[in-house]
Order: sequence, then structure tokens, then C-alpha cells
Amino acid sequence: MSGKRQSLQNARKEMGLTRVQLAEKLGVSAEHVKSLEYGRVNPSPQLLFKISAELSKPPEELFPDIVLAAQK
Repeated sequence: MSGKRQSLQNARKEMGLTRVQLAEKLGVSAEHVKSLEYGRVNPSPQLLFKISAELSKPPEELFPDIVLAAQK
């Protein structure tokens, strides 16, 4: 995968989670997690922070394309 959110996928794998497992923890579908990883959709603010907490990474590391854009 060469999308903008490689760090999201890497963080999920570092935690030993499949897309299905992460989706269950977040209360979303595995397809939604895949779409987030490929940058096809953006998370709501609530989901962004929930993902960040689950993966123990700051939002700007997982979603640099949207967090850094919001800071400009």
C-alpha cells in the first residue's frame, strides 16, 4: 500500500490486530477500517481519537493528511 496512511496500517499491525479485530473494538466495519487505511474516507473527530487511543499513537501520526491540514 502506498497511500497516505501507511502509518495507520503499520500501527494496527504492530498491535497485532487484524482489520476485523480493530473494527470490532471501534464499532465499525472492517471495510470502513480498510477505507480509512487507504485514505478513501476520513474519520469523524470521535472516531479519530478512539483509533488513536486503541493504537496508542497520536492522531497526527496516524492521520497526518487531515490533522496537519487542520492546523494550517
